[in-house]
Amino acid sequence: MARHESVTALPSDYNMKLGPVLLNTNASIEGEFVNNIGLSSSNAQSDFILTPTLGVTASWPVTATNTLRFTTSVGYSKYLIHPQYDSGSIMVAPDSELSFDVYVGDFKINFHDQFSVQQDPAAIGSVTNVVNFDRIQNIAGIGVLWDLNQLILSFNYDHISFISTNLQALGGSNLSNPGNIDYSADQISAAASYRITSTIVTGLEFAGSVRYYDQFNVDDNQMSLGPFARIEVTPTFKISAGAGYQEITTDSGNLTSATTTQPNNVAPVLGVGTYNSWYGNLTFDHRLNSYYTDRFSLGHELELNVFSQISDVYYASYTSSWKVNRSLNVAFTLNYQDVTSPSSSNTVSNSNFNVFSLGVQANFPVTKSISGSVLYQFSDNFGTSNNQGSNNINNQGYTQQRVGMILNYHF
Repeated sequence: MARHESVTALPSDYNMKLGPVLLNTNASIEGEFVNNIGLSSSNAQSDFILTPTLGVTASWPVTATNTLRFTTSVGYSKYLIHPQYDSGSIMVAPDSELSFDVYVGDFKINFHDQFSVQQDPAAIGSVTNVVNFDRIQNIAGIGVLWDLNQLILSFNYDHISFISTNLQALGGSNLSNPGNIDYSADQISAAASYRITSTIVTGLEFAGSVRYYDQFNVDDNQMSLGPFARIEVTPTFKISAGAGYQEITTDSGNLTSATTTQPNNVAPVLGVGTYNSWYGNLTFDHRLNSYYTDRFSLGHELELNVFSQISDVYYASYTSSWKVNRSLNVAFTLNYQDVTSPSSSNTVSNSNFNVFSLGVQANFPVTKSISGSVLYQFSDNFGTSNNQGSNNINNQGYTQQRVGMILNYHF
């Protein structure tokens, strides 16, 4: 909230100062063993991956209430057994952002530009039998929040640019024409929330977007509208809920699906016209004590992936954070998704699948300047796509396990 937020909060742990700019720099090295680097259902390949990373966070208090912030981290992945899968370019973390907050009366205005360069295909649940999915994404926009005491109004606009530079299959071969799924999108969202009591907030939210594929005369439109509520049952237990109507319209029905047969093309998948459904979400936040907090969420929604494929998703997730002692923190995640798609089959992404994943990470100090983390992640993608030919690059599911260690140096 514009009026209640601290508008002069600056980092207290910076390690460098250039005039009025406060800098926090760090370097890390991650060593990771992955037992299925290509997300394959058969002939899985394992590898040891080293990823050095440099990070920086900068804050510039332009005025007493207006602050410019910048954060990013860049890195490179080296495969010790299969060097043909090494990063083709420098990777940029998905949380990289340039942000400028402006406070004017009861208004908070935020200008932002979020950017990333990624290659891990596991972040896109529908993709299998792919080792690297090199992609660039930039999200630039503005957000406005208007604080009217009990009533809070907000509006956001973002322009999204998505560029696919390479899809690398097992064996090192590259799918041709990865730029066929490049797109740009404009999206808006608005919300009005009203504080009924000190513990109950309710409101209405809307979101809409138009996506345009650069290489084709194809538009994908999305819209959702519905009420939401947040209730503080006790000081340590909160409930958030929302539900409403959702609609996605695709006009990619004149396109040819991508397969591994020649010309081995990447393209948006066959569309289905207009598909509408409901969305809903329910979240429980609980703080057991000052050492242990957890969150449980479940819901349903429509999604549109990078291949213009509509997915009907039911999901459930659990996360927890446990401060074991002053030196050890443990985080735990558990997720499940049931995904079905009315889009045509025989594409570069699975039509129907279930995903189960769990992860555990322990963080601890090593020295005054060095901190460490050990992590384990297990993923099981139950591929259940139907009517898929033998030439499809992902007609089955996969399992993957990751075991790694990170050392982070704070300058």
